[in-house]
Amino acid sequence: MKIKRLITLIVGSSCALAFLSGCSIVKSLEEELNVVFMNEGKIVESGTVTQFKNIKSPTISDAYVPTNYRFLGWTCYAEEELDLQSATHFKTQYIGGGRMVHYMDVKQFAENKTVTMQALIMNKDDIPKDYHYVVLAWYDKAANSGVNQEKMDQYEVMVRNYLTNEGVSEEDINSLVFRGYAGNVGPTTGQILYDDDVDIMFGWGSVSNITTTGSIPEEMIKQSEQYPILYNGEIKNRYVHRLTESEGSIKLMNYIMSEESMKFFNPNAEA
Repeated sequence: MKIKRLITLIVGSSCALAFLSGCSIVKSLEEELNVVFMNEGKIVESGTVTQFKNIKSPTISDAYVPTNYRFLGWTCYAEEELDLQSATHFKTQYIGGGRMVHYMDVKQFAENKTVTMQALIMNKDDIPKDYHYVVLAWYDKAANSGVNQEKMDQYEVMVRNYLTNEGVSEEDINSLVFRGYAGNVGPTTGQILYDDDVDIMFGWGSVSNITTTGSIPEEMIKQSEQYPILYNGEIKNRYVHRLTESEGSIKLMNYIMSEESMKFFNPNAEA
């Protein structure tokens, strides 16, 4: 009996030692990097990352960003190293404000176990953008707009078929974007301005509504049309606003105002 207990103690002790030894090995392999977030030569925040610990990057308030500029996030690349020709590659060269920073994101940039990340603040006109034949923003607040994700998904299929029949290239059709904006008029129009790629706004209110309650500059609006939408047995008197003069924007606006489209959103409509 004593021999059995002694064996149990030895095995237990060995396991404990192995566990502690394993912890020591992991600890020795766990390299710690100091990450410093800088803006205009001043430290905004700092912290540490390891293979097993991440940190959240800070944000910079719009109040501290010049007019017509955007705070995109944090980068380890020098200004001349940023790829302004490819939006896809450019987006891999920075980490958005408020996003998590991982050890593997910054390891290659470490010097003496310190990584310096600079705030990336750019003029909105200089930010590389993905090509889109046309971007339609729709108001994702069904109680007001009369449209929801299901309805707009169905309409997107109709638009793609229309563009195909119009001879628009497959590449252009594949770049089409339908993007919902949820929330009140003020925040959604502000986000549209921030995104800076919307061609058509669908489902919002009148010009006065999106320019006073909202923040769309009136001079930005190229065309506005009233657009009744039937939702849950009730007519929603909404509008469609064209913001650009691009080929895709004009072609899509024409289709939106067609009888086929208007009857899709309101079977009783007259084009």
